[in-house]
Amino acid sequence: MITVILTHEVKDFSDWKKVYDADEENRVIAGLHISSMYRSVDNPNMITLVGEAPGMDAVKGFMSNPDLKVAMEKGGVIGMPEVKLLNKV
Repeated sequence: MITVILTHEVKDFSDWKKVYDADEENRVIAGLHISSMYRSVDNPNMITLVGEAPGMDAVKGFMSNPDLKVAMEKGGVIGMPEVKLLNKV
């Protein structure tokens, strides 16, 4: 398992959260388990998600899924997310 940290800005957190919740199936199919969600103190529309995935290929597959692009647009994601893939030591 690898740790995944995703950070991105959204237009409106409440609107984004509805779309995020509705996209659970795609995360499950990819094997991506999000364990924590954070909002920036300085910008409540800056979201950071922390979770685990079986490996880099699972994350790459999830990130390249056309359904994710649609969900990101619908959820008001601004720009491309910053993605960090980490191995626990």
